[in-house]
Amino acid sequence: QGIDYSAVSVEKARKVNARAIAAGRCTVQQASVAELPFEAEQFDVVTAFETVYFWPELAQNFREVYRVLKPGGTFLICNESSGDTDKDEKWTEIIGGMTIYSGDELKTFLKNAGFCNVQIHKNKMGWLCVTGQKREE
Repeated sequence: QGIDYSAVSVEKARKVNARAIAAGRCTVQQASVAELPFEAEQFDVVTAFETVYFWPELAQNFREVYRVLKPGGTFLICNESSGDTDKDEKWTEIIGGMTIYSGDELKTFLKNAGFCNVQIHKNKMGWLCVTGQKREE
C-alpha cells in the first residue's frame, strides 16, 4: 500500500504501478502521514524515501507510523541529504519548507516515538538510511 500527500504524485504512482494495482497487489491513495488511513498494527515494514524532509510534525508523524506497524515491525527512512555537505544547504534554499535532518536527529525522534534498535547507515554516495523497530509486545 502506498500513500502520498500530493495528488500529482499519487496519479504518477498509479500510472507506474498500473499492472500491480489491476492485479490487486498494490494500492496508492492520497493521504497525510499525520493521520494514516490504516488500522493499528497493519504493516511489517513502513518506508519513507526522500520524504521526511517535508513531514509537518516529525514527532507526531513518527508516532503515527509506530501505530500502524505490527510489533517487531521496521520503519526505514532513506534520504539523499543528511546535512553533511554544503549541497544540502542549497536544497533548503531552493525548496521551501524542506528540513534536512541528521542521522542523530532522526534517531532521537524515533526513540522518542517508542522505536528501539535504531540504527544509522550511510553509504559512500552520502545517502542516509535510518531504521527503527516497533517493540515486541
